[in-house]
Amino acid sequence: MSLIDIDQNELYPTEKIGPAVEGTIIYKVGEQTNFKGAYITTNERMIMSVDMNGEPYKRVFSYQDIVQALIEDDTLFIEFPEGMGKVAMIDVVEGNLQEFADYVNEKVK
Repeated sequence: MSLIDIDQNELYPTEKIGPAVEGTIIYKVGEQTNFKGAYITTNERMIMSVDMNGEPYKRVFSYQDIVQALIEDDTLFIEFPEGMGKVAMIDVVEGNLQEFADYVNEKVK
């Protein structure tokens, strides 16, 4: 299952897909902390697509809900306001981290 692919039917008529990255998202849910996942950007929002034990799960974020995207030692961090904090993505298998971070940071300005 490719998490980076998104069906055109899921997009708004005015939406265009931007850079995307796929890797391992580090976020604690119950006893599990590592999830295969992807971040897909559009000109209007960012979509997180995660494999939750074989079940696809998507969550949508407005760029207003993101503080910044940053890269440290080949790890992508998406920083959210208080509550979620920073969410890390490691072991990126698809996509360009710098292109993705630059795109997100341009949108959150």
